[in-house]
Amino acid sequence: MNEPIFGTRISDTFFLPLPQSSRLSGYLVRIYPAHRLEQPIELGGTEITIGRDENCELRLDQDSISRRHASIQLAEGEATVKDLHSTNGTYVNDKKIGDLTVLRSGDRIRFGNQIFKYLASDAIESEYHEIVFKQLTTDGLTHIYNKRFLIDSIEREMRQSIRGGQSMSVMMMDLDKFKSINDRYGHLAGDAVLVEFARRASTVLQSGEILARYGGEEFSILCSPATVEQAVQVAERVRAITEASPVHFESSEIPISVSIGVAIYSGQSESTPERLLQEADQQLYRAKNNGRNQVQFHSSN
Repeated sequence: MNEPIFGTRISDTFFLPLPQSSRLSGYLVRIYPAHRLEQPIELGGTEITIGRDENCELRLDQDSISRRHASIQLAEGEATVKDLHSTNGTYVNDKKIGDLTVLRSGDRIRFGNQIFKYLASDAIESEYHEIVFKQLTTDGLTHIYNKRFLIDSIEREMRQSIRGGQSMSVMMMDLDKFKSINDRYGHLAGDAVLVEFARRASTVLQSGEILARYGGEEFSILCSPATVEQAVQVAERVRAITEASPVHFESSEIPISVSIGVAIYSGQSESTPERLLQEADQQLYRAKNNGRNQVQFHSSN
């Protein structure tokens, strides 16, 4: 197969290799949904169209993407993006755009549920490798830690708990009736709820408390060291701030709440991160069955 050049059609699973030269002008790197084997998309001097249509140079075959969603062009070293009257809009750094918008290196561009980062050619090597590292530890949608980082951190803190004799806690959290939110308001609204929940939860956490997205609408918090009382206090702060006000999405006000299960590990018994998370998940199940929007806990000795 011949090596592709700019101007050929790019599917949503094919990316050009990381450049070895600074002569090229700019690149897009997909950061959500992300796969660490994907490479940057080269932007040349020709305008490219982004959308579901098979004739688009950058084809993103997703329901949230319009047939001709947006266009990007590089001219005289300046990159610009323009929304093409798409259904779900184009956003730069979480701000909806319409007219031609100039891009700066590091800007986040969102087309439907796809998020990219624009990198100028003089920053491509260092910034690209930083993005790859973040993809290994960070959730691209919410900007908090991911499941992989969480489990590694739990394993480390469990060893510390055994050595130091201090207890620690793990929480599993699930946004209540999240499927109904997606069904009623749409998946982009669901994404907005996930982002806002992560933001709210982060504001009530302190040093040593790690918030991570576990998957879907499930999140987790690691507190170490922490007693039962301290862990429940953290969980209640998160629960309270979650339901404090609705999430604003376009013209909608979306009420949200969260159910939380807490597991405590004191270092006095053999366990694993997976087992501790399972104990927290069992308490989460209790919270759901007892009416949602509450905290349940379990202490393991």
